[in-house]
Amino acid sequence: MPIPLLVTMHEDSPIQRLPDDLLARILQSVPIIRSDDSQFDHALVCKHWHDIACRVRDQIRIPLNSISTLSRVLQQLSSIPRLRKIAISPFSMTHVPDSILFRIADTCPDLTELYIGATDRAFAYDSFSEDALCSLFSKCTRLEDLHLYCKDYIEAIPPSIGRLASLTNLHLVARGVKLLPDTFTSLQSLRRLVLDMSELADLPRDFWKMTLLESLHLEKCRQLDSLPESLSQLASLTRLSVNDCYRLQLPGSLTSLSFLEVRNGEMEAPLLLPEDLGQLQALETLLVDTVDDLTPDLLESIGQLQRLKLLSLSDRHGLASLPRSLSRLTSLTGLNLEVSSLSLLPDDIGLLPKLQSFSLEETYGAEGLSLTSLPDSITLATALQNLSLKRLRNLTSLPEDFGQLAALETLRMADLPELTHLPESFGNLPNLQDLKIDDCPRLQQLPESFGSLPNLQDLKIDDCPRLQQLPEGMGSDLHSLRHLRLLRCTALTHLPPSFSCLTSLETLRIVRAESFRGGLPEGFGGLRSLKKLSLCAMRHLSALPASISGLVPLTSLLVSSCPEIKELPADIGRLGALEELKISKLDGLVSLPQSLVELPRLRVLVVRKCARLKTILGDEAVGGVEQGQGAGAAAASSVSGGGSSSSNSNSASSSGCNSASGSSNRSSSNSVSGGSSSSNSTIASSRSDIGPLLPSLQSLELENLPFESLGPSLGLLSSLTALELSDMEHLSSLPVSISSLSRLQGLRILNLEKLEALPETLGRLSCLSSLVLGELDSLRQLPDSLGQLKKLQTLEILYCSNLVRLPDSFPNLASLKRCTLEGVGISGIPDDCPSGLDFDRGSYNYWYGRGWKSFFQEESDRSEDGGDESCDILEGQDEGSSDKEDEDDGEEGEGGVGVRGGKDGEDTGGQEEEGGVEELG
Repeated sequence: MPIPLLVTMHEDSPIQRLPDDLLARILQSVPIIRSDDSQFDHALVCKHWHDIACRVRDQIRIPLNSISTLSRVLQQLSSIPRLRKIAISPFSMTHVPDSILFRIADTCPDLTELYIGATDRAFAYDSFSEDALCSLFSKCTRLEDLHLYCKDYIEAIPPSIGRLASLTNLHLVARGVKLLPDTFTSLQSLRRLVLDMSELADLPRDFWKMTLLESLHLEKCRQLDSLPESLSQLASLTRLSVNDCYRLQLPGSLTSLSFLEVRNGEMEAPLLLPEDLGQLQALETLLVDTVDDLTPDLLESIGQLQRLKLLSLSDRHGLASLPRSLSRLTSLTGLNLEVSSLSLLPDDIGLLPKLQSFSLEETYGAEGLSLTSLPDSITLATALQNLSLKRLRNLTSLPEDFGQLAALETLRMADLPELTHLPESFGNLPNLQDLKIDDCPRLQQLPESFGSLPNLQDLKIDDCPRLQQLPEGMGSDLHSLRHLRLLRCTALTHLPPSFSCLTSLETLRIVRAESFRGGLPEGFGGLRSLKKLSLCAMRHLSALPASISGLVPLTSLLVSSCPEIKELPADIGRLGALEELKISKLDGLVSLPQSLVELPRLRVLVVRKCARLKTILGDEAVGGVEQGQGAGAAAASSVSGGGSSSSNSNSASSSGCNSASGSSNRSSSNSVSGGSSSSNSTIASSRSDIGPLLPSLQSLELENLPFESLGPSLGLLSSLTALELSDMEHLSSLPVSISSLSRLQGLRILNLEKLEALPETLGRLSCLSSLVLGELDSLRQLPDSLGQLKKLQTLEILYCSNLVRLPDSFPNLASLKRCTLEGVGISGIPDDCPSGLDFDRGSYNYWYGRGWKSFFQEESDRSEDGGDESCDILEGQDEGSSDKEDEDDGEEGEGGVGVRGGKDGEDTGGQEEEGGVEELG
């Protein structure tokens, strides 16, 4: 099969030589080589190159950091049989020189695809001589796909380009090209042609010879003033894009076009559209973006395009009205208008029989449309499925008969500052499924009929600061509602009693409802389909209802910045499907309920910034364990603030687990480099025969809590794979029992000012693969047992200024692939450490051969972004606001606590918290 070679390069640390024994193991074990590590590139220029090439089945990805290394790699290209594809993407300031083209031409005669240059034309730094291009075109005659991005000037394309008889796709970005050779039109297999940033004054007159050409794209060809008349003879030419070619006047003879795009961002540029636009009778898509006036005659001619299906007009000057001829576009299915001064729409716009999508938007920076209402005829658009109204600064209302849009499925209303109400007929939209109302500051209430939308599935109401309440009967008929988001509706005071009737609701997120008083409805437990619940920045929310324990399918619970909440429901342990519990900034919370340990499927537990939290399950239970009492005796102790009593083992195993079938297993166990937290000193087992605490817990984080110590029961979390402790200024030691976490893979300890030492038993963590220590100002030494961590692959020690030496056992870390030391006082390393070590400004960063697997493994343990669209709750928020910090504190991505850290703040695994939550380390 063809073997593609993808070669990229970027500036990075110096290349390290890989030993031969490492390469031998590569050849024996790796069928597919993929690498993002520049240190690997030496392997491709060593004596084992041929063996590697013969074993590669899919793709070699080689980031390179110098042209000399790239040249050495390309010297070996002939060793790869049947090479078909090369892509060289420079990310450094170094351009790709002529010698590279010569080498490719000499060694790859069977090449079919070649990409040279940055994919973003703004960062193309390549320059080639005519001789180099001539060699390439003469020898690689089987090329089918050619992309060349050249920044420096090339005055002419060599005539040998005509030898590329198989070329179907040519993408040429080259400044200075003033002439195309006569042989250019010999490219009779060409189907797609892109000519950007050239200085061509004209195109060859015999363009008609390229009879298969289907698409022509011209951008920033600013000397081009006309297209050859012979283009009209190309019956296959159906797509034409002309962007920022401000001297070019398009002819009206291109009657075969079905797609025409004309965009002109130059402030003084003239209009490019042909005057006889109406002659393009085959046109189905017309996209126009211009700063010049669209003349009445030109607009009127658009009405002659009987086959037109999509019309997009963006006009930044003076389009006051649309012509009535638009109503003659009987095939039109999509109409997008981005205008600056439109005062009215045609009265008969609703008579377009096939119109399915309509978007009306005011241009950014415009003073405001004088359009105050939509024409009543819009309600006659019986096929309309999608409607978007955005930045209409003077729109005050919708037509009273708006509910007649029986086919409407999606409605977006954003930045409508004068909209005060919705019509009562709004509830008559039988097929409305997706509704978003955003930034309508004068909208005070929703019509009572709003609760009669039978097929509404997704409702988002954001930034409506005067909206005080939802319709009282909204729960009675919204049987299909699955996702509800209320974001920054600061005047919202309560949820209606009927809210508990939303039996299909799966996701509920309420953020910054500052006027919300009291609690949630007592019938809240009636939301029998609810899977995700997020309550953030509700400063007057006093409690969660006891009925919340009846939410059997609930998999994720997030409560943040609700300072009046003093306790969580005592029987929270009945949430048998709960996988993720995140608590943040609950200033009144003193302890967590003891039934927490009965959550059989809890995988992620995060407790952050709860200033008064002293215990998680109760001091007496921990006291019993610490004094040598059995776990059963500990469980008999009373628990302060955590509920009335502990449930028995049967309740722990039967509290709704069967109802959670089908809930996704979003695990953060593979996020070995962090994103977790530590458990509190007070965790203990309810009974000695129950077994380990929280048997499914894999990710645990404690941040910024007033704990002075952690209890030994931490070691009972037998499934824990990721643990993080951070920002606890009073914590001076870690329990010895941490060594009992036999499955722990990632441990992060950050900003514990009083922590002087790690437990000597640290070396018993037999599965630990990632250890991150950051800002531990009192830490002076590491335990000698560190060398017993046989699976440790990543060690990062950041800004531990009083740490002056590594333990003597350090060279025993046989699996270590990466070690980063920054801001430490270490002046030397053990003599028998690997020799491949770089020293740079007080920090060490080295790799060595015993960690060879890292060169080929992608970061598969990095958690994927949450797939549920409701995770986008914080979209559109301004960075840096204090209110945003409150909202973000609880809004985290799916799959566990984000693991932050690494050199220069890189993400070393796990998922980032959503919405810009403050980073650790």
